[in-house]
Amino acid sequence: MRYESIFTLEAFLTEVETQLLSASNRHRLKYPQSAVQPWNADFLAKENEAVLTAVAQTANVYMLFSAESCTDDHKLRYIGKTTKKLARERIRNHFFKKNERTGSKLAEVVEHTCLGGTVEIAWATIEPESLRNFIEEELIHRHPEADWNRENKAALRRTAKSGSNK
Repeated sequence: MRYESIFTLEAFLTEVETQLLSASNRHRLKYPQSAVQPWNADFLAKENEAVLTAVAQTANVYMLFSAESCTDDHKLRYIGKTTKKLARERIRNHFFKKNERTGSKLAEVVEHTCLGGTVEIAWATIEPESLRNFIEEELIHRHPEADWNRENKAALRRTAKSGSNK
């Protein structure tokens, strides 16, 4: 079967994408060097309580951005989803302290911030919440530059491998 009104979903997807990519909707995380080396997850979570509170019970699709030290040129690195109910914990796992069972991006964030880089997050609330799966998957396909997503890492490896075979 084919959904005949796909254009309405695609229009909604583009609206969400525009909101998430807008620099005005991003929140910069605070990573004071004194708490980064050595990593002090509890201090960093407290330092960023305002972001954790804002994301709680609201975010269900989000984007993570990073910029190198001494620049404000943030690049899209990761697209993710969560339930609104678990949003605060999911974002906490990405940025401060990871539960070993999650696929969070904490290792990438730690490495990046230890080098003096900055990290930002943008999020959107999707209603109905079940659409978050569609939105996340389609955004990942639209943004292969989001290289912290495993789907895009795999595609980049295949591209590099096929390029080296020529």
